[in-house]
Amino acid sequence: MDISLSPNAPYAVLRVDKRKAKAMGAIAAASAHQLRQRPTSNADVHGPAPIIMHLAAGATPYQAACSLLDGAERRNKTTVLAREIVLSASASYFRPGREEHGGEFVVGRMKSWATAALAWAKRTWPDQLASFVLHLDEQNVHAHLICVAREKTADGRWKLNTKKFFDRERLRDLQTSYGEAMRPLGIRRGEPGSNAQHSEVKQFYGAVHRAKSGANRLPPPAAPKKPVINATALERHLAPILDAIGIDTEQKRQNDGYETARKKWLEQIKQHRADEEQRWQQLNALAAGAPLRRRTRSVQGRITRTAISNPEPTTSKPRMR
Repeated sequence: MDISLSPNAPYAVLRVDKRKAKAMGAIAAASAHQLRQRPTSNADVHGPAPIIMHLAAGATPYQAACSLLDGAERRNKTTVLAREIVLSASASYFRPGREEHGGEFVVGRMKSWATAALAWAKRTWPDQLASFVLHLDEQNVHAHLICVAREKTADGRWKLNTKKFFDRERLRDLQTSYGEAMRPLGIRRGEPGSNAQHSEVKQFYGAVHRAKSGANRLPPPAAPKKPVINATALERHLAPILDAIGIDTEQKRQNDGYETARKKWLEQIKQHRADEEQRWQQLNALAAGAPLRRRTRSVQGRITRTAISNPEPTTSKPRMR
């Protein structure tokens, strides 16, 4: 069934990392980044943990890639072992009408996209997909994939052949295939041959950096200081009389200035509390994704796994860590 999309529909985002993993160390580095096992400046340290949605084997993307590489024929030392792919969509899909609010997302939309993206990846690389890890702690929802470009020969052996899976023509096909898989969600493929770059990709980490620098969360405004009036006993005695007959005094000017500043401060406090309430609601939205995650322990430490089955939003009380 053909699904017509608006010209303003969100775009499907697929990027294949230009860096080609030709050594196991490169795969290990990608795995550590995906699992946040080393500091990542682009991620919010208080954001949700990575969600492992698929592993071919083992407990980490590195172990999964090793299992697919085991026994695969490698032509020489320059043969590409694996490629890393990033899948996402325009921010307007994950948070419609609030694209500038980096880090936010509608939980139901995130689940629907993640489910569809994983299903597409498994269909596209049935024997090559090593891992699929979902990240919710950056500017936009996205997933990291590691694919081992192996193919089975006529005699049943595995050999590495990255050109078959990731040459220029195949990359165009991947963009089209992924775009078509996203159409039921109202997401469309980018224009073929376009040089345009999605703003959500160019500014992928902007909101996280602003949050870490404190730009998105300011302390409560300081209360104005009550003026200290250095007046003599006679001046204090005459002040109410002079005020009653309309004569302006230094004491009255300072008191009036204080009352004006105090009223402004009370309005600022009211707005600050409203902003904090909004932030709390955002935390509740993130907490609604908690049923997606369950933790298991392995020799590498605490690893988060998940199997997303319900695409509808869920609600739960936030767990403070």
